[in-house]
Formats: sequence, C-alpha cells, structure tokens
Amino acid sequence: MTEAPPSGTHKPLVDFMIIGAQKCGTSALHRFLDQHPEIDMASQKEVHLFDSPEYSNAWSPAQIDERYAPHFRGRPEAALRGEATPVYLYLPDIAPELKRYNPRLKLIVLLRDPAERAISHYYMEKGRGQEHRPLWLALLAEPLRLARDRNPKAPNSATRWHSYRHRGLYSRQLRNLYRSFDKSSVLVIRNGDLRQRHDAVLRRTLAFLGARQDLRIPAAAVLEGDYPGKAHRLARWLLRLSYLPEYLRLGMLLTQRPKAA
Repeated sequence: MTEAPPSGTHKPLVDFMIIGAQKCGTSALHRFLDQHPEIDMASQKEVHLFDSPEYSNAWSPAQIDERYAPHFRGRPEAALRGEATPVYLYLPDIAPELKRYNPRLKLIVLLRDPAERAISHYYMEKGRGQEHRPLWLALLAEPLRLARDRNPKAPNSATRWHSYRHRGLYSRQLRNLYRSFDKSSVLVIRNGDLRQRHDAVLRRTLAFLGARQDLRIPAAAVLEGDYPGKAHRLARWLLRLSYLPEYLRLGMLLTQRPKAA
C-alpha cells in the first residue's frame, strides 16, 4: 500500500497514537514516551477526540487540529506529537477517520492476555462505581448489555463500561484497523514484553516512530490499579477456554507477513 500525502498543505499536528488496548499498559507507555525530548505527548492522556459524541466526519484535518492544539503546549519544538486513547482500537468506525485525518499516522497497539484484561477491566469499572454485579454475573450479562446499547459513544454506554470479554477479541479489531492502515504503520506490542524487556521494546518503539534510540527511559510499573493476581481462578480459566479460537486467530494474524506494495 502506498501512502498518500495529507491533503492540501495542512500538516497534521498528531504524528502517532497509542490506540489500545484498554488495560494493557497504555498509560505506562504514554509516560515512557513523554520522557523523550523529541516527543510531546498530549498533556491529557485519553483526549477522546475521535470517539466524542460531538465529533463530526465533516471536520477537516485542520479543524480536528484546532481541537487538538490545546493539548500540546508542553514541548512546542518537539519533532513528534502523540496521544493515547485506547478505545480508538475498539470502536470500528474510528480507524477510517484516523486515516482521513493523517494518512501517515503511526499507530501503537498493546495487547495483554484477554482473560487478564477482562478481569482488570471489571475491577476498574467496579472501582469507579459503574459495576455492581459480581464478576461472573457481569460476564453473563455482558452480551445483553452490549446488544441493548444503541449509542456506544455515549459517555455512560455499556460498550464503554461493560465490554469485558468483547474487548479481548483483538483479531477482529486489528483486521478492522488493517482495512484502513498498512501493517507497516502499526506496531503491536505485547504488554509482557514491555514489562520484561523494557529497554528492547522502547528502542523498537522509538525506531518505529523515527525518534532517537540512544536515550534510556527508566522502567516503571506497566499496570496500575489491577486486581489481586490469585483472584478468580475459575473465571480466568473459563475465560481462557472461551478465548481459545481467538488465541489461534490472533496468532495467525500476527504472523502473517505484510503484503508487498
């Protein structure tokens, strides 16, 4: 796929985005990259511009940047600017809008074992007061909650709050992403690698972005506010069993070589 230059003379303000997945280490990566002198990360992690109910596909790239500009006042001379909004990977209609905004946009996706991600997501919503069911009942109620959701982009939608298992179907989200972006524009990182091979993963990420790689960024906790690791052994086992087809689909997708241009 040959990348077309951005339309007109407008140069998009945002060069790259961390677009998911939720509860997979996106906050940590945002913090790591913001320590690099050549990178200016949005002052507010999760700007939520493209998934806002007010967003319009009639906005031009310049109009989108008018809304982005207030979030980038930290390093005006930085060579690269990025933001992190994990829901961009999950909502299927956002990828084409990201491509329209900046055809040369680079995207970073972090993945975590989907069973662990689902339980972590549940505890996050429970901590926010947005989930009152026990885990097993929340998982059973999830399909009906999502089916009844008529406005996924609403701030209090079930799609945002209660998509515990569904968000772990990474292969369909990546396939949707690859319909708009070439694989060469997407970097997929496993959160375990970010935690266990911090320096190597950061160098690979900086090389992908085109930033200097000779500066070491100290490691720190990748996941915050998680649940006790030994909790919900049965739920974790059942979730992993339900994800077996997804593990296979994702493995095949990630090992496929990009198509020749």
